[in-house]
Amino acid sequence: MGPVGVLLLILCCIAAGAQSSEKTCEKPKLQHGRVPFWYWSDRPINTAITYHCYIDYIPVNKVEDSSYGTATCTENGWDPEPKCLKPCAISNKVMEENSIRLVFEYLWWFTPKIKHGDSTSFKCLHGYGISNSSLLDVKCNDGVIHYPKCTKLVGCRPPPKVPHGETEQYYRCYEHNSAVTYKCHQNYTLVGEKQISCRNGQWEEPPVCKGPCTLSEEVMEANGIRLDKPLWWRCSPVKHGYIVSFNCAKAYEISNSSLLRTKCNDGVVSYPKCLKQQSCGSPPVVPHAKTVQGQMESYEHGSVVRYVCARYYKLEGKENVTCRNGTWDDPPACREPCMITGKDMDKNNINRIWPTPFKQYVNDGEFVLFFCLEGYDISNKDLLLVWCEQGTMEYPKCTEMEEGTTQLPYDWNMLENLVKEKMKTQKSYS
Repeated sequence: MGPVGVLLLILCCIAAGAQSSEKTCEKPKLQHGRVPFWYWSDRPINTAITYHCYIDYIPVNKVEDSSYGTATCTENGWDPEPKCLKPCAISNKVMEENSIRLVFEYLWWFTPKIKHGDSTSFKCLHGYGISNSSLLDVKCNDGVIHYPKCTKLVGCRPPPKVPHGETEQYYRCYEHNSAVTYKCHQNYTLVGEKQISCRNGQWEEPPVCKGPCTLSEEVMEANGIRLDKPLWWRCSPVKHGYIVSFNCAKAYEISNSSLLRTKCNDGVVSYPKCLKQQSCGSPPVVPHAKTVQGQMESYEHGSVVRYVCARYYKLEGKENVTCRNGTWDDPPACREPCMITGKDMDKNNINRIWPTPFKQYVNDGEFVLFFCLEGYDISNKDLLLVWCEQGTMEYPKCTEMEEGTTQLPYDWNMLENLVKEKMKTQKSYS
């Protein structure tokens, strides 16, 4: 063999060694399916194969809308391992033992199969039940299905008795799921569900019959209350849950008026309590005033008297005062008027312009406008306008003019404006 032949032999050996060292995946050993013959030889890494599962079997890594599955050769072998997942055969024997049957019935000679991943629903046989109905829906998992188990349901003895109530029918025993309806005696109020059912030997919670309330005239009188609207025309007592409205009797009061509305609660009424208010003695004496109603020795709580001032006296405050639990409201006052006399005007060499000379009295808070007599004058004409305050008025004083001087004429426009301004002030003052 020449040098060239030796070289070719060496290259072939190297290639064969490299090929023999490359990792491959053997043909899958598949149950309940088959691998196409063109995949029977070992497959190199990163190559994929498809395989087919028999009817009712589901391949792992299933190709959508087909019965084929795929797997890829990796350094760790096939991924995922080719496998045909088994269906679940429904056992009539197990269903009978567990007191269940399929919701969708099949022919008795046909044993239904549920594919892997699919669900089916069972139901309990008549007279049997299960604590959690969601357990009746199960899923097939590679040939394994967990059957639910229903147990025999127990009937009930007669339903519980409800004081002041009764059932429409009464039997010695009741089947599971049987129902009874309660009703209360006259004037009693049913609270809760009127119909209850027998659940596997136990009755649901029955309702209760709440009693009516009979109002007591003696208690109302003792608590100083009376009904807001008389109930004498009613032939029946107040039913449970109804609102009863009261008022305080005359000369009685309560701190919180919302307490006068109370609810009948199973035969019990929480009566509000109004407290008797103290009466008052004679109302306060107001100088220069009298009460319209006259005077009495005693006045009930809530009584009102009205004051009227004497003529020319001005009332200050509220004319009506109320007796409140033994104490009178603050009374008004009568403010004294001012009396204008000719003697006082002559002494001060003045006469008046406003109000009319025929008015002898000026009410408190009103004003008087004077003027100096002829031959007399005053340095500040503003002093001629004088207020009446609580029966007192400070007269202006005009002094005799020196010989040869002439009294300046009055600015009647100025005086008129001054009167208008003072009248505005008087209104706000009063």
